[in-house]
Amino acid sequence: MAEAFLQVLLDNLSSFIQGELGFFFGFKEEFEKLSSRFTTIQAVLEDAQEKQLKDKSIKNWLQKLNIAAYEVDDILDECKTKAAHD
Repeated sequence: MAEAFLQVLLDNLSSFIQGELGFFFGFKEEFEKLSSRFTTIQAVLEDAQEKQLKDKSIKNWLQKLNIAAYEVDDILDECKTKAAHD
């Protein structure tokens, strides 16, 4: 579950950076690096999803990460709203 939501969050963040900030400020190269890191994060999350059933610390980490992802999603929504009004 956390993996799917985080993928959506990463996609939304990538879209926001690319559309609203990235190319406006000339961050194309940095955006490409960030996209590469997102694929690494996705691979780690997939591995953690499989291991969480056997390891309580990984399960706890994924729960905390999921909470943080929702908070980042809320902040991203606020940024999108503010950017739309500016």
